[in-house]
Amino acid sequence: MFLASRFVVVDDKPEHIKGIKDSLDALRYDCHTRLYEEETVGGWSVLPGIRMLFIDKNLRAGVTMGGGPQNAFAAIVEVIEKLISPESGPYGLVLWAEQPDYEAFKTFLYERLATDKPDLLPVFCEQLRKGDYINTTTGAVLDPPKLQADIIAKMSSSLQMKALFSWEADVVAAMDAVLKSIVGLVAPNKRGSEEFGLELGKVLYRLSQAGSGVDRAQESPRESINQVLVPILADRITEHDPDGSQGDSWREALVVPTEKPAPVSVQSAVNSAIHLSYGRTGDGSTLKASDLGAVVEFPFNEVEKALEEQFGITKAIIMGENFFGMTDADWEASSLRLIQIGATCDHAQPKDGPIQFLLALEWAFPNTEGTRAAGSSLHAKKSPKSQEWSSPVIGVGDDRKPGRLSAFLSCTISVPRPAVGGWTVKYRLREELVSKLTQEYARHISRPGIVELR
Repeated sequence: MFLASRFVVVDDKPEHIKGIKDSLDALRYDCHTRLYEEETVGGWSVLPGIRMLFIDKNLRAGVTMGGGPQNAFAAIVEVIEKLISPESGPYGLVLWAEQPDYEAFKTFLYERLATDKPDLLPVFCEQLRKGDYINTTTGAVLDPPKLQADIIAKMSSSLQMKALFSWEADVVAAMDAVLKSIVGLVAPNKRGSEEFGLELGKVLYRLSQAGSGVDRAQESPRESINQVLVPILADRITEHDPDGSQGDSWREALVVPTEKPAPVSVQSAVNSAIHLSYGRTGDGSTLKASDLGAVVEFPFNEVEKALEEQFGITKAIIMGENFFGMTDADWEASSLRLIQIGATCDHAQPKDGPIQFLLALEWAFPNTEGTRAAGSSLHAKKSPKSQEWSSPVIGVGDDRKPGRLSAFLSCTISVPRPAVGGWTVKYRLREELVSKLTQEYARHISRPGIVELR
């Protein structure tokens, strides 16, 4: 429920922990410390949200690099495996040691984790030599301002991560502003009183009504309140730049690629990150087939029969030159999908009655360049026909190969909302892309025409 500490210090000597902790405290960075004891480390659990890990090299007394697999670095890997959550995102590591053996440590770490556990690798490593900053016997800091300045310098050594960490700080500041504005909706004379909770509950109820409809506030309050708060949060993030220099950090972080245009694999990865939401699947899924933009597995067992009966189209038509010009191999490598479309307001405040889906085909490029290959006309440069809408290059299939999602604008189906409850959702198109698709569909079905004699 509350934000976890972003900074963690691990050492086997409490007096050596103190110098780093005191410096982080002085910098107003909340810090969590762990005293390493070989007998108890097995019981440690993951600490979510770590951004910086300060760790001693010689955690096991008397163990050095020459000790085989149970060497000094192996203890650090054990700590990383215990404390770092792959779901928490990137973190940096600062080796805090009397003799860091920095280059050897980085080599060891990469060899141990890169293949099987790449998500546990730090995105950058730095070193601080203990003897330069503390009395290694007492732990007293020799020059506190210097240690603080060098900690900041080490944590900012990666210009790219410095920019991303500053963005994370902007998000936290924006969250503070949003929470303040919500609590500010409670009358001042109710603040600090026993009635405050009740009054805030009423405010939250009204926010849920605004996001879902007057009579639907209690159906899914978390989702409907997010509909209201997320746009406000986005504005606050953009507005937060207390010293007016955030743009400089981002400019310093950019590296101009040499490839022009971007390789198809890069296009796929970036576009998928921008436009697709995979959410959670299975129990506790955050994606439902009734969600606007939901892309679901084709729910009918007899594919060719369903195509003809539900959509008035055949496999042969889809494979033909008027649409995809597909080979049998192309068809086997592709997947039929349904895309939930409709007005944004209907999704925010759902009405009774059926919901609408477009028939779509998810197809991968025959080769990594996304160009025509092996006689197939299924390729990246294919121009969409008047009845077809295609997504940008995205990752498709379970292995997320570069490809596209193409919707047939004339093939729709309406399904009662309860009937889609068991349908499997692959991902969801985010608002910008599904709005573009909906506009294309609306334009297609409203093409003007007249009857005239010539």
